[in-house]
Amino acid sequence: MDGRSLANQYGQIIGQSFTHESKPLEVEILIAEVGITSDGDCMYHISFDGTVSDEKTFCVLGGDDATITTRLQESTANDATLKSNLQRAVAALSGPDRTLTAEDLEVAILSRTSQRRCFSRVTDADISEMLS
Repeated sequence: MDGRSLANQYGQIIGQSFTHESKPLEVEILIAEVGITSDGDCMYHISFDGTVSDEKTFCVLGGDDATITTRLQESTANDATLKSNLQRAVAALSGPDRTLTAEDLEVAILSRTSQRRCFSRVTDADISEMLS
């Protein structure tokens, strides 16, 4: 099964709950499909009403997503490093009135070379180093 099929199935289930239940689910899901090359990478955002959207470079779920998305769009660069992308994401999430530390974040890196898992978690120590 590919990411698009999985996203569509989740979208149908969430959409049915949203339209037929008295207390609908309040959930958003992001499905990331890691391709053999970066051309095969895909992200699918399933919103609370079951709508499935293709995402290209990043996706914001929950919270003040419109404001955070705008901040990211204003600062995103295609040739950025992990460190600069993390710094941009933290700046967008925190905004002008808040400071986030490594302990406030959970960061993982998707990998197309892993045998079993396609992601690895980034330690608090590594996050702190990248944020400094």
